[in-house]
Amino acid sequence: MQDWNLVVTSHMYQERRLREELAAQGDFQPTGFTAVLLGRVPDVPAFLDYLLGRWLRQAYFPTLLSRVVPVRRVFPFTPEDLASQVAHTALAWLPEIGDAPFYVRMQRRGYKGIISSQAVEQAVDQILAEDCRRRGRQCRIDFAAAEFIVAVQTVHSQCGVGLVSRRMQETYPFIRIT
Repeated sequence: MQDWNLVVTSHMYQERRLREELAAQGDFQPTGFTAVLLGRVPDVPAFLDYLLGRWLRQAYFPTLLSRVVPVRRVFPFTPEDLASQVAHTALAWLPEIGDAPFYVRMQRRGYKGIISSQAVEQAVDQILAEDCRRRGRQCRIDFAAAEFIVAVQTVHSQCGVGLVSRRMQETYPFIRIT
């Protein structure tokens, strides 16, 4: 799938059933990685509200759905240009972040032994923090009290990047950035 705006993770052995449960809401495709689906829905906030309703009213649903990560931008990458592309994307969101604490978290699927998630996270954190300082802003990297997380999701040679607020994580128990 080339154009996606969600990474959806099922609990183990529930990928097919979850995909069936979500089929009417959008296009959800397997990735080749166990329990991981890429999804495209027309309205991400409405979809998250839909999931929350099911999560709260249908006791079995949390046994299917493990995690959802919304993404705003998807692009192809090479290992050499990943950090710079992520940073370029996230720099555009600094006005939204404002002076709030944030950090970058990457979930890598593919390129094992070639891409270090921690190295990409640190490189992007550094670029964003430097831009904040250069502009005289107070935003800072803070893992304990972050108001925003720049969520980076790689699947094979595609990368999705989203901005997840603390409020989103508090509202939707299935949005967990780890």
